[in-house]
Amino acid sequence: MNCFKTFLAVGVTLSASLFSAADAQAGVYECFNEDDLLDCVPCVEDCWTDRVSFYISANNYASVNHMESGGFNSFSYLANSGSDNNVAYDFGLALGTRIPIGCKRKALRFEVEGAFRDLGGLTTTSFQLEGPIQNYVVDYDDRWSVMTNCWLDFPLKNNKTIYIGGGIGVNGGRVSVDDTLVSGDARFNRFAWQIGGGVAWDVSQRVTLDLGYRYMDYGSTMVDLHANFDPTISAGNYSADLTSHQVMLGIRFNSLGNLIGRR
Repeated sequence: MNCFKTFLAVGVTLSASLFSAADAQAGVYECFNEDDLLDCVPCVEDCWTDRVSFYISANNYASVNHMESGGFNSFSYLANSGSDNNVAYDFGLALGTRIPIGCKRKALRFEVEGAFRDLGGLTTTSFQLEGPIQNYVVDYDDRWSVMTNCWLDFPLKNNKTIYIGGGIGVNGGRVSVDDTLVSGDARFNRFAWQIGGGVAWDVSQRVTLDLGYRYMDYGSTMVDLHANFDPTISAGNYSADLTSHQVMLGIRFNSLGNLIGRR
């Protein structure tokens, strides 16, 4: 009987403690609905995540690029076709603003992102009516992109956030094409777009690590071809349509003030 009384007393004490803890937690989340609790992160003090802030980020990209060729080679009277893939590594910077929405740490981020794109060379087949099949060597140089992006942040536990979004912008550079019989080159500026998502980890209030994926479409570029033995002889054209799958690793400073020691 004494054991039962002791057990009952312990049970009542634990129940009271649990109800008190629940009330305290409800006080922390008092501005949220019950369905939001799993998504919300309590913040009993003034947090940078509750304020509009500006940030700057440095990003590294590992890209798997895919190029589809087209156009018509009037020198061989055959259409250009074929595709190629390669891997490249790029670097970029982004300047943005983070705007909290709804529940704590949910936010919209708007940013301008610039990147230097090192694509290198790709190869597609150049069919000939006579003689051996040639290969087009396609080289991209001085490539860059400027994008305006919008990302939607969703909070997770342990200072982590997942995000989705995309952006539109422009990319440019120089592309050259040569199959030893005909060649051409052109400067280009083209519309580009991207979609993606990722996971961000707040190392501190000042620094966030960002691991993301992006699919990017750089658009199509047309190059006029001429005969290599006589540049005055037109030889049709070559089109290159470029897309990319990218894994991005970045470091983000949560506000520009952090760079000079302010919160």
